[in-house]
Formats: sequence, C-alpha cells, structure tokens
Amino acid sequence: MAKTTGSRRLAGLDLGTNTFLCLIADVDSVSGELKVVRDEVRIVRLGQGVDANKILHPDALMRAEACFKEFESFIRAERVERVLAVATSATRDSSNGHLLVELGRAHGIPIEVISGEREAELTFQGSLEPHWQGLTAVIDVGGGSTEVIVGDKNGIALRFSADVGSVRLTEKYVTSHPISKTELQAMEEIVRRKLHEGLQKSAAAWAELRPKLKNVVAVAGTPTTLAAVALGKPFDAESIHGFSLSLKTLENMILDLAAKTVEQRQAMGGMEPKRADVIVAGAICLKEAARLLGPDFMEVSIRGLRYGVVKGMV
Repeated sequence: MAKTTGSRRLAGLDLGTNTFLCLIADVDSVSGELKVVRDEVRIVRLGQGVDANKILHPDALMRAEACFKEFESFIRAERVERVLAVATSATRDSSNGHLLVELGRAHGIPIEVISGEREAELTFQGSLEPHWQGLTAVIDVGGGSTEVIVGDKNGIALRFSADVGSVRLTEKYVTSHPISKTELQAMEEIVRRKLHEGLQKSAAAWAELRPKLKNVVAVAGTPTTLAAVALGKPFDAESIHGFSLSLKTLENMILDLAAKTVEQRQAMGGMEPKRADVIVAGAICLKEAARLLGPDFMEVSIRGLRYGVVKGMV
C-alpha cells in the first residue's frame, strides 16, 4: 500500500499489562489527519504476577517476544518510517522492566516506559474526536491501572490514575469462576476506594469541573469487549466505535458475567476468549469510574493510547 502524498507512515505501540496494540497509520504532515493502515491487537498478559512479585515473569517475556516478532513483520511489510512503543503499568511496576526494553530493541521497536501522567496525556490526545463539544472525561481501564482524564480540545484540566486494573484485580481477588458475591464486593470496594483517593487529590478542581462535564468516553479492551458482548457479535470497529453503554446495562452485565464460568463467557457472542477470565474485574473498574464521574452512560471508543503515540510523532 503506497503512502498518501504529504504524509508520514508511523507505528505507535501500546504495551499494556494485558494487551499489546500496534497501530500503523499514515499521518498528514500538515493537517495531522490520520488514516489507519493496520491496527493489530494481541493479548500478551505481560502483567502476569507483577502485583505480587514486582517482576516481569519469564513466560510473559516469552509471549512479549513472540508478539514483537509478529509486529516487526507488520512494520517491515508496511514500510513504516518511524516506530515508537510505550510501556505502561506492568513495566513501570517491575524491577526488571529493562528486559522488555531490550527485547523491543532486538526487534527494531524502541520502547519508552512512561509515567501514569504521560499515559493519561497520550490517551486523551489519541481519543479526541472532532464531534466532542465541551468538557469530556476519558476512562482508560488497563490490566494494571485505571486512568481518568478530563479536558477538552484546548487541553487537559484534570487527570488521575489508580493502581486497579483487570489483571491486577483478578490475580489478587478472584479464586474461582463463577465469581462469588464476596469477591465481587471486595473488588468493588477496593476500586471505589482507590479511585476516590485519586480524585481527592484534585477535589477542588473537580468540584468546579463536574457541572461542566458533557461527555464520558471509555477506551481500551474492557469497554470494547463489553460493547461487542452487548451487541452479541464479533468485534467490528464500526459498530463498537461510538457505542452507547449505560451504567445500568454495565451493572447487569457484571452480574451476568460473574455468574458464569470462564468457558461460558468464552462462548458468548462478542467475547474475546483470552479476556474472559479478567473481564469482570475490568468491568468493575469501568463501572466505578463512570459512577464517580456522574453521567449514567458513556460512549465507547476504539481509540486511545496508541493513537496518541502516533499523533505525538508528527
């Protein structure tokens, strides 16, 4: 595929706690308009055991290397001009995160380990849509942490991060599937507390911003998977991008998913099989963040951090 005239072909990678994503896009050097060439997602589960042991597990690093080999082939085939990967919660929290950086370098993929604050900035920039009017909150549920970013086209007004995510919570609180009411309650309580603590650091700013909030947008694998399950069909970007997910629907989905075994969840239309064991914990993070913000529904977006990485390279 030939590049668009006046554009640069760039690759932005998001190396998350649960999922690795690789966006290859042509970006107009003047307007900044982005045209997707390839958008790949692989569930790597980099955060395996990180919360308990504070290191990247050897098995997780092997899965990461296999993914890098695959992404390297895509990048070469598409003749990408520049590549940048960012690593987030799992790598930040690990004492041996340098091993991931070395693996990336060996496959021509430079990796920057970014702070939670920088992750929030790039996620917001990547999620911005022209049709958003007024103040918007973006919820980014990851495998190891959940970020909330509030702002508009002029910039970010407030951001905070909590170390609760789909993989971290599942490993720490879930002992069996179906998930017991006791374990569900424990996850809800810790997520609520962590998010509240994060928001309290910006309580004065939030008190001023909250009445002006117009949109709540959810990004990353948890909300897109939940939207696909709600639609009852395999992932389809056009159907999922912009999907309206109500807080009530989300609450009912959590109860339904928690009452199933992993195998029963995997059999559901729209479910990503490798996400089935952690989807309940991720949905709880999303629910509690949305409840904290106020509005009773949110818009699901397929965009996010990797888009911000690409835009930041222009």
